Amino acid sequence: MKHLFNNRKFYDFANSLANSIENRINNYDKSKFDNNTIETLTEQLVEEFKIELPEIKEDAIYQNKPTDTKIRYSGRGNYGRSTSVDGTKYTLIIPFKGDSTMFGIFPSSFLSVLPYGIIESDELKVVYEVPVGQDASRIKADFDNNLGTIKKYLEFLAKDINDFNGKLEPSIKARLERRKDKLDNDDEIANTFGFPIK
Repeated sequence: MKHLFNNRKFYDFANSLANSIENRINNYDKSKFDNNTIETLTEQLVEEFKIELPEIKEDAIYQNKPTDTKIRYSGRGNYGRSTSVDGTKYTLIIPFKGDSTMFGIFPSSFLSVLPYGIIESDELKVVYEVPVGQDASRIKADFDNNLGTIKKYLEFLAKDINDFNGKLEPSIKARLERRKDKLDNDDEIANTFGFPIK
């Protein structure tokens, strides 16, 4: 199963968003500021670029009906060949609301282990495959432990997100003011040339 919170560092993710904001504002022309106040533009950009933490719906966790499965094994002892044994697949499902991509972001604080699962739409699936005859009693304890680790990583991400979102409005406003000042200054200089601007 795939590890979560392991695709991209939050620092890189935040820098990417900051660059997107910078590029957006740098593409604004004079008419953008003539038709909108800096406050309005700031609100629009904050709403678009603020990060939202996914929220796990712990009271809505459910499971699929157990199904038969073939569990594949490969190893050196078998000269690289794979074998399969009969088993049972148990799928436990954690619904959530919010941006699923955040389950791939590695926070600035972390534990020595990563949680695991499969993201599908607005659900996080945790799958266990147990060979026939093997004890399956540890599944619930393992699931609870994994869920606890997921919640801990969301706590770590919440701190990073709150820091980012807290700086978003003043940062955007300052960038907009710099852009407007540049455009105004460009026009002032162009007007000194004495030719009509078309």
